[in-house]
Amino acid sequence: MFRKILFFLLLTNLSVNAQKIGPDYDCFDINITDIDVDTRFVRDAGDPDMYIVCKDKRIGVTPNFQTQYLRKTNIYEVEPIAYNPYPLDPAINGGTEANNNVSFHDERTPCPIDLPFKFCFFDQTFERIFIWGNGAVSFTQNTQCSNSDYVSALGAVFTGPIPGNVTNNNFLNSIFGSFQHTHWDRSRYNHGSINYQVYGTAPCRTFVISFYQMPASGVNAQFCPPPTPLQGHQIVLHELTNVIDVNIVRHDNCPANNPGESLGIIGIINANGTQGYAPPNRNLGNWDAIEESWRFAPAGVCMYRTQWNVTDTKGTVSELDNCEGELSVVIDELKDISATLIVETCDEPYMETYKIKVRPAIEINTLDLQRIVCDKDQNTYDLTSLTADIKAAQSASQAEINKLRFYYYKTEDDALNKVNDIKTLRDYPINMGENKLYIRIEYADLTECYEILEANILKVPVEVTPKESVFICDEYKLPVLTNDEFYLKMERLDENASFVVKTIPNIAEGQVINEAGYYLVYVKKTNEYGCEDVKSYLLMVQSCSYPKGISPNGDGNNDYLDLTYNNVVELKIYNRYGNMVYKHGIGYKRQWHGQDNNDKVLPSGTYFMHVITPQGVYQDWIQLMYEVK
Repeated sequence: MFRKILFFLLLTNLSVNAQKIGPDYDCFDINITDIDVDTRFVRDAGDPDMYIVCKDKRIGVTPNFQTQYLRKTNIYEVEPIAYNPYPLDPAINGGTEANNNVSFHDERTPCPIDLPFKFCFFDQTFERIFIWGNGAVSFTQNTQCSNSDYVSALGAVFTGPIPGNVTNNNFLNSIFGSFQHTHWDRSRYNHGSINYQVYGTAPCRTFVISFYQMPASGVNAQFCPPPTPLQGHQIVLHELTNVIDVNIVRHDNCPANNPGESLGIIGIINANGTQGYAPPNRNLGNWDAIEESWRFAPAGVCMYRTQWNVTDTKGTVSELDNCEGELSVVIDELKDISATLIVETCDEPYMETYKIKVRPAIEINTLDLQRIVCDKDQNTYDLTSLTADIKAAQSASQAEINKLRFYYYKTEDDALNKVNDIKTLRDYPINMGENKLYIRIEYADLTECYEILEANILKVPVEVTPKESVFICDEYKLPVLTNDEFYLKMERLDENASFVVKTIPNIAEGQVINEAGYYLVYVKKTNEYGCEDVKSYLLMVQSCSYPKGISPNGDGNNDYLDLTYNNVVELKIYNRYGNMVYKHGIGYKRQWHGQDNNDKVLPSGTYFMHVITPQGVYQDWIQLMYEVK
């Protein structure tokens, strides 16, 4: 059975197991074995479908097609093949009798026989055949049953060898395999069978017509009496490839003394008799044959195409070639390469796909080796983190990644010459600004493959200018910032400036804060490398107004001297005689409600208030007045 094989040829003769996508057909096949590259390649130890080559190498995918049978049927080639017939005996092959086990002399089957698949013959598609008792098979478009003419000796069909010389149109568009004057008559011969059977599964089935234990020339029992052996031959139709095989078990030139009765022919003829093929010395004539097989193979233009798909990070590129195709591709990054064989048939197309992966020994296309240090106090860098990042960018198995070797240098020349490599990888000193260095990467299995990569460690911290705390009366306008700084947010604090009670986002220069209280104002600065710094400063918007009196009567209104946001450093209360009756230091909020230093209630009246704040001293009279509830 023919198998179509696609090879990828490499200068070294190394076989690779590729990935088959889809079913495996018996009548055609596609395999990827090797690639063509001008240097060595290896296979990934952890993935047999992965090829490894030096980066930027051009590889050739050169198919070696053996597809002589996947061709159009407008022309044929005849070739001998190994003798290996299917079983002819219906007791063994389980075949169906062509004429319900009735001998039919030199006629054909009255009803067309449906083929199990569409078959192309001389560029026409057929689904039915007639079988002749004398060993011919004719293709037909008929769907109705009808009796055939009685055709006896071959002289009634041919006037000479084919092509041409066919005088009976019933035998055009036919296979002769072999055609002889069998004249199988059950009244004379109680043996024999003309049967057919189907073997295999779609799209690689065969339809086999067997002529079993036929008389050599049965028109007259005296022509070929025993011990002349019974004859056997077989016609095989192959699905998809449209190949025709003829297996001759035995054909005797009998009766030798009557050349007209012993004529035989192996061959095929088209619908108008102008095109026909026969094996050497097997055209119309007198000949003997024992255990030989012939193949009528389509030899027109190819009936297949090759579609290549190459997929990488940039997408998929497709290329379609008629018949044999070749692919040339540069391996600059991991490539998924698939080759699909698309076979056109008399029916629907069939296809098989094989896929391989090819990657550079060292994959660098996705690498970004610029590292940013934002911490102004960081003075060293761990270079082994670059090694880890490069390994993480590889698509290879861990076994292959472990074959990478890393060397670090301060200059590119040192990296090229492999001298003066950096020893202190984990604590490599860095300075403010750029810190360039070069990494040489080698692959142990392909020593000719190496890459030199530039890395740059940028120490580029940013810092917000420290801001002083602000204490201001009544309102505060956020000032214009300089040095690329901007306001990030503001947080209002509780009255003790201990925790956040409200966050105010989206603040801006010139914004006015006029609600007395404590605030944290956040200022941020960033740079193009993503470094940032945030600092905050304390803002207190003080209340610079003072109550003129209090009425501590328990009604919840004006019961205390409330100086919560006046930022009091010291408070003193004097009576009208100039005696200090109450005093409080830093942290005063609203503690005085008309009591003296001994916590005794002071009488109603006018008192003198003395307040010290960071902004200065405030002095004024204050009225203490009790009211009846």
